[in-house]
Amino acid sequence: MSFDHVRRGVLDALRTVGRGFLLGIGFCIATGCTYAIVWEVFMSKQMAAMEGVAGVAGASAKDLIISDVEESKHDGVTAILGSVKNTGAMPARGFQIQASLFDHGKFVDQYSTYLSGKLGPGESQYFKISCGCKDTPPAEHDSYKVAVVGGY
Repeated sequence: MSFDHVRRGVLDALRTVGRGFLLGIGFCIATGCTYAIVWEVFMSKQMAAMEGVAGVAGASAKDLIISDVEESKHDGVTAILGSVKNTGAMPARGFQIQASLFDHGKFVDQYSTYLSGKLGPGESQYFKISCGCKDTPPAEHDSYKVAVVGGY
C-alpha cells in the first residue's frame, strides 16, 4: 500500500466527516429556524387568545358598567344589589364585583361576589353582595363604592 493511497483515503475520510459536519450544522440551523417560526406563530395565537381572556375574560373592566345599585337591609342582613352590563365587544366570564364600605370617607370594610358564566356583549346580569351575616353585621358605614375589580 502506497503512501499516496493512504493519503487519499485519509482525505476522503476527512471530506466525508466535513460534509457530515456541514450537513449537521445545516440541519441544526433549519431545525432552529423552524422551531423559532412555529414558536412565534404559536405564541401569537396564544396572545390573541389571551386578549380574549385578559382583563375580565375578554371584556375589560371599563366595559362592564354597574347600575341600579342599592343597599338592602332586611331581617338583620345587609346586601348590596345591582346590575352589571357588558358594553364591550367581547364576552366577559368569571368576574368579581367588590363593594367597599366607608364611614365619613374612611374605609371600614369590604365585601365581594363572583359572577360565573358568560356575560355576552350587550347583556346584563343582576348581582348581590352579602355584607356580613345576621349575627355579624358589617361595620357601620354611611357610603359605599361598587366596582368590577377583576376576572379570569
